[in-house]
Amino acid sequence: MNIRLHWLSTLAALLLSIACAEAQEVTQSIRGSVIDAESHHPLIGANVVLLNSDPLRGATTDIDGQFKLEEVPIGRHDLEITYIGYEPVVLSSLLLTAGKELVLQLELIESAISMQVVEVVATSDKAETLNEMATVSARSFSVEETSRYASSFYDPARMARNFAGVTLGGSGDLENEIIVRGNSPRGVLWRLEGIEIPNPNHFSALGGSGGAISMLSSSTLSTSDFYTGAFPAEFGNASSGVFDLNLRTGNNDHREYAFMIGALGIEAAAEGPFSAGGRASYLVNFRYSTLAALKAVGLNPVGDVLPEYQDLSFKVNLPTEKMGTFGIFGLGGTNRAFYDPEPDSLSWVDTEFEEYGFEERNKVGTLGLSHRLLLTDHSYLRTVVAVSGEDYTEEIYWLDSENNYDRVLDETAHFLTKTARVSSTYTHKFNARHTLRAGGIASHYDFSYDLQYVDDSEDVLKTVFASEGKTQLYQAFAQWKYRLNDKWTLNNGVHYTYFALNGNYSIEPRTALQWQLSERHALSIAAGIHSKPEHVSFYFIEETVPGQARTTPNHDLEIMKSAQLVLGYDWRLSENLRLKTEAYYQHLYDVPVENDPTQTGAVLNSADLWDIIGAEPAVNDGKGRNYGVDLTLERFFADQYYFMVTGSLFESKYTPLNGIEYDTRYNSNYQLNVLGGKEFKVGKGKDDIFGINLKLLLAGGNRNTPIDLAASIEKGETVWVEDQPWTIKNPDYFRTDIGLSYKINGKHITHTILLDVQNVTNRQNIYFSYYDDEDQRIETYNQTGLFPNFNYRIEF
Repeated sequence: MNIRLHWLSTLAALLLSIACAEAQEVTQSIRGSVIDAESHHPLIGANVVLLNSDPLRGATTDIDGQFKLEEVPIGRHDLEITYIGYEPVVLSSLLLTAGKELVLQLELIESAISMQVVEVVATSDKAETLNEMATVSARSFSVEETSRYASSFYDPARMARNFAGVTLGGSGDLENEIIVRGNSPRGVLWRLEGIEIPNPNHFSALGGSGGAISMLSSSTLSTSDFYTGAFPAEFGNASSGVFDLNLRTGNNDHREYAFMIGALGIEAAAEGPFSAGGRASYLVNFRYSTLAALKAVGLNPVGDVLPEYQDLSFKVNLPTEKMGTFGIFGLGGTNRAFYDPEPDSLSWVDTEFEEYGFEERNKVGTLGLSHRLLLTDHSYLRTVVAVSGEDYTEEIYWLDSENNYDRVLDETAHFLTKTARVSSTYTHKFNARHTLRAGGIASHYDFSYDLQYVDDSEDVLKTVFASEGKTQLYQAFAQWKYRLNDKWTLNNGVHYTYFALNGNYSIEPRTALQWQLSERHALSIAAGIHSKPEHVSFYFIEETVPGQARTTPNHDLEIMKSAQLVLGYDWRLSENLRLKTEAYYQHLYDVPVENDPTQTGAVLNSADLWDIIGAEPAVNDGKGRNYGVDLTLERFFADQYYFMVTGSLFESKYTPLNGIEYDTRYNSNYQLNVLGGKEFKVGKGKDDIFGINLKLLLAGGNRNTPIDLAASIEKGETVWVEDQPWTIKNPDYFRTDIGLSYKINGKHITHTILLDVQNVTNRQNIYFSYYDDEDQRIETYNQTGLFPNFNYRIEF
């Protein structure tokens, strides 16, 4: 009897404890650091307050600028940070989940009016960039946005396509190619942790800036900046846009884990301290292709061409007492796509295609070491050293049905580029009005390029590349920020680029001025020169003249340059509503074009190196111009909803050697994005979140060159009307996307279910036209129809 009573009392106590646990409020911590935006010196005694909390929660930063708010209820929160003599910051609608501690690095700007507390004018979570020297054509983006916007797929490049000035461009709509203000996507610069990196996308074309799937993981990425033009002097080797990406610092207090599985990949992440009570931390994420994993168990849902890929990203943070903060970071991935034709001619439907096979492999990786040292209370030095590698191989072949289906090579390519790069930047804040930033970047390239193909018209093997060697790119910059008062801010700078391969250089002055007319209205203007050398291999394209030695006529080409002018107007209609308009003009000169007046080829129309291989030798006698207006109406996320409307009207023109101006390949003329989303608190304790996000996209159609049908029939293949480049415009592109998400918060664990559907109406948008020799007519190829993407994520 006593034993029975004992077990009954134990069971009752257990049930009571479970009931109490379920009734307990689910909480999590918010912590981080507060530093001076210009000098990066920690601010001691800054106040951090959780707005609308009852009772009011707050904390004060310690001697290292650190703060911590414990046992904060999960959900959306507004955070205010104030410090005497500094402009306050309000971060609105920060998402705090049960499975992950929220760690923030907050930067305050010293007021130009000394020792006065400035009235809070606006939220700064999206209105301001991380780079305090950016004036126009720039904005920050958070990791949450890469998952919130419908059809962004956790990809920063796809997310950026929603911004004004960024258009869909000439690539397929499953590619994340970035077209900025009518410029070729080759003009985009990718930076990670303050240093240039190779294109971080799987299945990217040689010399391009986009691809099918980003190697960057939402588990490791932090808030970053994106620029669409007239960027500050520290950015070089870019002519259209800049992704300035940052990796998160791992949690140095306790270990956290995440796992995600979806249509695009299976990934696992871990972070935490190396030792209890230590300041050092690690963060690592690995992803593997879902399709490749399914293939390993005998399933192949995508048919003949199976894409395989995997990637790894990590960051190790090592702060010291006196020697500054060291960081070790890395990003890399491999991918492979292939098609093996069936060795049976009876199964071939189209004899011009079915006997052909291919295999494409790409390896990309960067390993870096960063160091930030606070030299004084007003200055710091940041140095980054990185080594990168790009290894691209491709083989195209056909099966000889008359010779036991032996493989016959049609094209073989191998491009290997190894890069060692060092970047060092010194920043000194003289006072609240004056800040100087200067630095240099040195890049060493070790390359080997080989490309051969069979010329069917001559039935001979031709060499396009057979080069190897070394070269360097040197850059230096200086920039001065001068705040005349609390209304006027001037940024002046210069960037210098020297290309050692051929001794060409570019001196690029840049200036920007902002006038804060009132609390709600601001005007800005920026102008400058920007440049970007072509991919190194472009300078080694070979020309073969019968009876003469092979030559590389592009070797001594000048660096293409772009003079840019931007006028901006920013109107804060309310605390969370913003209207921003920018008008711009770009003059492009020293543009490489074909050295033949009867041809119209120009690098401005090339997305990658494959677009210009086989063209005539180039000269720098081309030019181009882009001009237009970008508009953004954005309601920042607050009160559980947001919306954003972005529009772009523009023209993009170029002039080849014949002196006639044409539309560029990327002159789609306009694009309109309408996005919005709403969250709902659900569940027993209202701790769970259900979200719905919608997107409408309307854009001008891709441009194509007309096809000469009669000549195509006679030749048996597509023949373009070369003297009418890009004069055909496809019908307008329209797409509707929808995203559904559900976050389930438990005690120290969060489950997220996400369904993204691109092109939910399955609209058949035209991609390009081609000549079908079997039917002897011109056919069209459509872009992607309905494309669902499902993800499940758990954080604990």
